[in-house]
Amino acid sequence: MMGCDYYQTLEEVTDKNNVPIGIGKRCFIKNTILDKNCCIGDDVRINGGTHLEDTETDTHVIKEGIVVVKKGAVIPNGTVI
Repeated sequence: MMGCDYYQTLEEVTDKNNVPIGIGKRCFIKNTILDKNCCIGDDVRINGGTHLEDTETDTHVIKEGIVVVKKGAVIPNGTVI
């Protein structure tokens, strides 16, 4: 995980409709690079590996089995990659 460039306000962190910067609760992340300012929700599963096809979306890129979550991406609660 690359880190973040700024702090969120207390209101942003406690807002139930907002995913805070960082990694949420009960997440499983393997073979993954998290770029700066990523917001990973609760119960997210990212399991990189050769079983995944190379692809690109608005939030992440998969190349040769490595998942790269893009800078500033928001991965909602319960997402599975």
